[in-house]
Amino acid sequence: MKIQIYSHKTPEDALNSADLGVDFIGVAVGELGRLPAEVSFSSCRNIFSAIPAGSHASRVALTVASDPDEIIETIRMVSPDVLHLSGDINCMSLEKVAELRAVAHDVKIMQAIPVKDETSIALALAYQQVSDYLILDTDVDTFTGIGATGSCHDWSISRKIVLAVNIPIILAGGLSPLNVANAISMVRPWCVDSFTHTNKANSRTKDSSKIHSFIGAARNWPSK
Repeated sequence: MKIQIYSHKTPEDALNSADLGVDFIGVAVGELGRLPAEVSFSSCRNIFSAIPAGSHASRVALTVASDPDEIIETIRMVSPDVLHLSGDINCMSLEKVAELRAVAHDVKIMQAIPVKDETSIALALAYQQVSDYLILDTDVDTFTGIGATGSCHDWSISRKIVLAVNIPIILAGGLSPLNVANAISMVRPWCVDSFTHTNKANSRTKDSSKIHSFIGAARNWPSK
């Protein structure tokens, strides 16, 4: 089971996650302050540079931007291995994602799919054509972008998406050390993601003990 953890804000956090065995080191990046966990381009570069060359861990940059020029500038400034597109999907057409993939062909695309109802399955089937990964996440109207809500969605819809598409699926949305094994058992994703529930209490700072517990629960799920 692959593991993705958000949102790293210091080089020390990123190195610690890599040492613990996290496969995707996530950073919310931007210069406009759209997200509470957002870090600047320079901070993101410092975080990514802490991950040793040749590491198993991939550097993932999350953006909620929908303007292709802004997104391409983000890629140029932080050089991620994976670009996580987490903005309003209604503003990020298939054509835009395809354009990004063509221009930044050495960067993999992780497209967020808001899981709401059966219409989310059709979205996933469409966006798999222009993405390397799909991340299934919880969407609420009060938050900018898709995800980072700390809340679960309907896992039965996510399971249907896993069965329908043929690219790797990351399951996100309210996952914690306490529920991730159940989520994996029900959905059977390729990877699981955590942000809120691997932070220290009442903060946006990573908690290494919670990350360790999350990894253990996720990778030992068949024994439960």
